Amino acid sequence: MSTSHQTILLVDDEAVPRRQMGAVLRHAGYGIIESRDYGEATAIFQRRSEEIDMLLVDVSLPGNNGYELAKTALAHKPGVRVLLMSGPTGAEVCRFYGMPATDVHFLEKPFRAVDLLARVKYLLESAEPFTGSASA
Repeated sequence: MSTSHQTILLVDDEAVPRRQMGAVLRHAGYGIIESRDYGEATAIFQRRSEEIDMLLVDVSLPGNNGYELAKTALAHKPGVRVLLMSGPTGAEVCRFYGMPATDVHFLEKPFRAVDLLARVKYLLESAEPFTGSASA
């Protein structure tokens, strides 16, 4: 399947990992829009939601958290794919925000490029969308 028409909003406040993930995904043929925080990502999504197929979002963001960004995006565009990511403490953060493990697609940092690509492809092609139904 060609990825040339699929666009990912990549949100991570750490510039180096964000650029590295963006480069890997661009090389695989995805369109990438990068953002560094909750406010910027929300504004981008509101302006460009029609072209965005997926959010790849760090759980911990300046301004709010990735889960809230996902819920906001889903309210605006139901069915958009969401992959949350975080370091080893991410699972604890998810529980803190009231996110059931069955309600999110999550990738623990650090991860290999091949794992990122496999998960993105899976979510865009076949997975159930993130529902965002957990109450915070």
